[in-house]
Amino acid sequence: MNNRKKSVIENKRNPSSKKLSNKNLRQDTHPVKTVKSEMRSQPNSRKEKTKPVILPDPLPRKKKKSGGFMKKFLRTILLIIIFLMAAGFAVNAFFLGNVTSDLKGNLSKYGISDEAASFAKQHKIVNVAVFGVDGRDDVDGDRTDTIMVATADYEHSKVKVASLMRDTYIYIDKKYGYDKLNAAYAYGGADLALQTINQNFDTTITDYVTIDFSAMVSMVNAVGGVTIDIETAEELDWVNEYLVDVNEKVATGSPFLEETGSQIVDGSQALAYCRVRYVGDGDFDRTLRQRVVFEQVLSKALDLNLQEQYNLVMATLPYVETSLSTLEIIKYGANLALMPSKDIEQSRFPTDELISLDMLDGVSYVIPNTLVKNIEALYQFIYETTYTPSDTATDISDEIKNAVNGSSYYNDSSDENSKY
Repeated sequence: MNNRKKSVIENKRNPSSKKLSNKNLRQDTHPVKTVKSEMRSQPNSRKEKTKPVILPDPLPRKKKKSGGFMKKFLRTILLIIIFLMAAGFAVNAFFLGNVTSDLKGNLSKYGISDEAASFAKQHKIVNVAVFGVDGRDDVDGDRTDTIMVATADYEHSKVKVASLMRDTYIYIDKKYGYDKLNAAYAYGGADLALQTINQNFDTTITDYVTIDFSAMVSMVNAVGGVTIDIETAEELDWVNEYLVDVNEKVATGSPFLEETGSQIVDGSQALAYCRVRYVGDGDFDRTLRQRVVFEQVLSKALDLNLQEQYNLVMATLPYVETSLSTLEIIKYGANLALMPSKDIEQSRFPTDELISLDMLDGVSYVIPNTLVKNIEALYQFIYETTYTPSDTATDISDEIKNAVNGSSYYNDSSDENSKY
């Protein structure tokens, strides 16, 4: 047998060598695990299985947890601060950003001049007219005993009260011509009264509050009374004289005051005190008494807690008429409560330096001398800056001056040449 055949026979007897060779070729890409390789992999495999079971040192883990909590806590505090700041800006924008929102569109129905409206829009100051009317059934018409401008000055954080003298000689409209300021309410209610105040004093008032006898009594009682100073025996007699009428009309039984000097009084006694006008300087002292009482009521109301303020509103609401919405009352009230100072500034117009008393057609009037100068003084008090009165207010001022000099032709309400 030659070598070639011998080799063929040997290959048939040992086929595994070829298969093994082919198998080895396949194992180049997919190596077969050997006992030795499995032994090498066992330690790693064992570590992978036991790693989740082995707990780390508890102290480092506790520190890590504490640090995470502190970060979350600080993050929460920061978010709260940011939220409160954003809310504060939003509230400020809502409350103060639109305090003059009524001064748009046609303002002629309020008697507001374009010059005054343009000026007021530049300030964060709100003016509301306050009318105190008799409110008794046996009195014909409602001539206002009290006429005030209550000011919430958010620029200077102040509350201000300006009395307007009810006997001031002013222009009402074409129908009624010139008359006393308090006649406007009797002729046309709060709307005509607002229009008259605005066109004569060049103000931009769109809202009012009207209170009658009962409202004043309730407000004073709700704040625990007010302090008044009766200076003379004559003034004391007049207070008690008016008190008889107040007790009858408001159905109260307040006792007479027995002595002069400083004393705390209830609502009916305070109202009687406010009505006195035949002592001292007449209506000048009368407006001062009214401001003294009103200022104390307002100041005490601002110092009440929320429950007490609510009780005050509920006690007086049935006797109050107002153009303010509930939202506006809340808006202005909230800002007043947040003011750092609760002091109230007060004044009277026409001022002592710019006033005279005169008789026109047999009737006594308070004459502004001049109306333009009083407007400038009023703006200095309310806005604490200078203002140039409108052409309309200036024309009225000139006509009042002419009336005192006996040359006015506007007292005749039928005059077709009247420009107002």
